[in-house]
Amino acid sequence: MRSAKRIVYILIILLISSVSYAQDDVLDEIVDVSYEGISMEALLDSMYLKYAFNFSYDPSALPVDSVLNVNYSQHSLYSILQEVFKNYDLSFKSVGRQVIISHQKREVALSNYITLRGRVVSADNGQSIPLVNIAVMGESLGTSTNMDGEFVFLIPQHLAGAALHMSSIGYSSYNMAVPQRDTTMLVLLRSQSVQLKEIKVRFIRPREVIKRMVENRARNYFTSPMLLTAFFRESIRQDGKYIEVSEAVLDIYKSSYLKTSDREEARLVKGRKKVEDEDVFLARLKLAGGPALFSTIDVAKHLNFISEEEDDNYFYIHKGKGIVRDRVVYRVGFKPIVELDDIYYEGELCVDVETFALISADFSMTRKTLRKSDQYLIRKNAKRIKSVPVFTRYQVDYRPYGEKWILNSVRGELIIKMQDKRNKTRSEYQASADLLITNAQQGKDQRIRYSEAYKINYVLADQIVGYDPMFWKDYNVIHPEEELIKIFKSTPVEINLVPQPKKTKP
Repeated sequence: MRSAKRIVYILIILLISSVSYAQDDVLDEIVDVSYEGISMEALLDSMYLKYAFNFSYDPSALPVDSVLNVNYSQHSLYSILQEVFKNYDLSFKSVGRQVIISHQKREVALSNYITLRGRVVSADNGQSIPLVNIAVMGESLGTSTNMDGEFVFLIPQHLAGAALHMSSIGYSSYNMAVPQRDTTMLVLLRSQSVQLKEIKVRFIRPREVIKRMVENRARNYFTSPMLLTAFFRESIRQDGKYIEVSEAVLDIYKSSYLKTSDREEARLVKGRKKVEDEDVFLARLKLAGGPALFSTIDVAKHLNFISEEEDDNYFYIHKGKGIVRDRVVYRVGFKPIVELDDIYYEGELCVDVETFALISADFSMTRKTLRKSDQYLIRKNAKRIKSVPVFTRYQVDYRPYGEKWILNSVRGELIIKMQDKRNKTRSEYQASADLLITNAQQGKDQRIRYSEAYKINYVLADQIVGYDPMFWKDYNVIHPEEELIKIFKSTPVEINLVPQPKKTKP
């Protein structure tokens, strides 16, 4: 039985102090730099270590291995960057102590895109439908609606007229041609329950469904490396109010789906955050390792709580049929047979009837695991704070890409109740993270180097600084809900959204 320990959960660390800097433009700061035979990447790293400049750039777009001789005394950071990158069409922008290096061409990139925006609602009652999958058929591009049913989708001009597909569990799919110009629309999805009753599916034992799913992975998923582009958002709410939101664009290197034990590698391309300090009277939460750990949540690849063996410790249950992405699926429930001193989950898998591809997974910690989850979830806590996790939920889904399926999105949620032992103050913290794959390409010879990789002990909120209102203008992202938009217009306990069991003696 393969261990389920790699599935998402949250670690908590209390952080009390943080370093602050003056808010002057860091590009105007005077610095001294002198090196012989240093790579461009090492030069930027050295300035980070010496002056705490946080550089954001796409390593694949810069000659980071180029060797330089630099000798600047009492020069501004901006003048040094201009000289070092004088042969490249780049722009430099600062937000706090973050320096964003990007191609000038990106500034006008939107002219090459069609902007499709709108809202998806139920045709039955007019309520918004969250997490609707939106994709251009046959292409790697995709996005999804937010919790208010809203979306913004940037589509390259050359795909005008291509088939656009919208789908959500329990609803009939919606298909249309990509319009020729920017368009705002209201999409109505109808309930699919009547059609579902008419579908006849041959019964197969749940364990046989799981066995065939594992056996058909080479047919259903990529067996060559892929480089994925992803949008990642993690947020923390205290008693219903957002107190911190961080967002990032990531590159994720994923090896063959047949290499079950291979770990994904993630690289931060750019990011932003917003912190609301008002009324944070109990503790400051931060999510640790989010992008690095969250990018590894791929049930079809790592086969968490899935085994072909009859002696597996998980029991599989037939829960009927369903329709996901216009595909008829077996709904297979699962739960542990015996719970020992380990992490266990229960939930539901949706497996395609024809191809036996895993299309979605929805699961949470079992009640027994949740009761003892503080030993897994809380890495470090303040002595005066009692923290009790009370809820977890994780959702993973896949979308078609040619004749295969690729990871589409991952969502994780955690609720923790905290109490200050001294004054009996109570508060409820809700942490969530969303990973959306927005593009994919062949990943041969594109492995992410260790020096570039996002580490599991990193805190995203500490890796990025400040807010730029035009930050995502040419990226596909999950459109923020109204509350998040207000936060971006207007430190603590640290949370990590992938479970890392504490080491125990054998």
